[in-house]
Amino acid sequence: MALYVNTNVSSINSQNKLNNATNSLNTTYQRLASGLRINSAKDDSAGLQISNRMTAQINGLNQGNRNANDGIALAQTAEGAMDEMTTMLQKIRTLALQSANGTNTSADREAIQKDVTALNAEITRISEKTTFNGQTLLSGKDGNNTLLVNGKVNFQVGSNANDTLSVDLSEGFDVTSIAMEGLKNSNIGITIRVLDKNGTATTDPSLELYNVTTGTDVTLAGNANLANDTIYRSKDDPTVYYINAQTAGTLVSGSAANNTTSILANSATGGTNIVTGTQFVDLINGINKGATNAGDASKSYANASVLLKDALGLSVTNPTNTVAAATVAEYTGKITMDVSTATSSQGLLSIVDTFIGYVDGKRADLGAIQNRMESTIRNQSNIMENTTDARSRIRDTDFAAETANLTQQSIIQQAASSMLMQA
Repeated sequence: MALYVNTNVSSINSQNKLNNATNSLNTTYQRLASGLRINSAKDDSAGLQISNRMTAQINGLNQGNRNANDGIALAQTAEGAMDEMTTMLQKIRTLALQSANGTNTSADREAIQKDVTALNAEITRISEKTTFNGQTLLSGKDGNNTLLVNGKVNFQVGSNANDTLSVDLSEGFDVTSIAMEGLKNSNIGITIRVLDKNGTATTDPSLELYNVTTGTDVTLAGNANLANDTIYRSKDDPTVYYINAQTAGTLVSGSAANNTTSILANSATGGTNIVTGTQFVDLINGINKGATNAGDASKSYANASVLLKDALGLSVTNPTNTVAAATVAEYTGKITMDVSTATSSQGLLSIVDTFIGYVDGKRADLGAIQNRMESTIRNQSNIMENTTDARSRIRDTDFAAETANLTQQSIIQQAASSMLMQA
């Protein structure tokens, strides 16, 4: 065997082994000190990317669950306010039943109406003042300082963009909004009959009517004429109304100025129409937007107001002057519930259950979104647990393996140092 003096291969080999052991020990010390297997990209470049993606998901799921808990608190706040609204609507219904009783005097009904008016005001106040984190919840999409975006409250419950749940609160819950939305979803069995435009009352002289405008009875003996632009109600059937107009169908004008359509057929010989909830909403919108620019339509709007109060127990703001089409939007009429007469009380009773149903329907939406968010929290907690476990296998230090490696590399380092000295 050859002997070399100038080149000490044994020394070089010992240095290499010593360097390798030292590097391995440095990595082991770092892993044991940090608790992480991956401390830099050189440790495991693919594992670093995978674990960082998992970290982003875990952080997102954690924040999503916190957001969902905030959402549950918000929904509970809104639903609690609606619970009180339901209680007050039930009270209004009971007062309407009381007012409808024939034993009450006008003074009694006036006192009952004061209670109903106060309840109306409180429902509207709750709608405008119920807040969460300083922002209103129930004032609708046009309310001030509202949490709504396009009429919805959006809850970011997931870990990724647009992973949201939402609840629609766009219509608001003041008395006007409750009434309008309740009417839209109702099926009202009111019949309106249009009489001959020339004022001929009817071919049935035995028909007995009640003049809703003046509060007087009318018997059509001798084919008598009825007053133009006046609302009458059948004394035999309180759900049947009559209007005698110079132009049929002028309860509310159908001109473009107020952007409404008449609920009655524009018939020269008259007609019959079963009025739906949506058509009553058209009537209310017509009143709220003011007179048309085609002339003073105050009689038409007065007729609509009379009909609404008598048939449904709803008093609607009625403009008193004619305005140009460009300024009709100035009128933003309000609705209040009316039990000042036995008839209006009966009318309110026919529709108030739909108002209660509208509020309770939105309460159901809020309850459903709470249950859904609770399910989301449970599911995301499970995902987070398993993702965290998977990340741990990739990123975290295996202390048993690293401790064994520490012992092994320490022995090798010491042995290499000794052999280097000998070499």
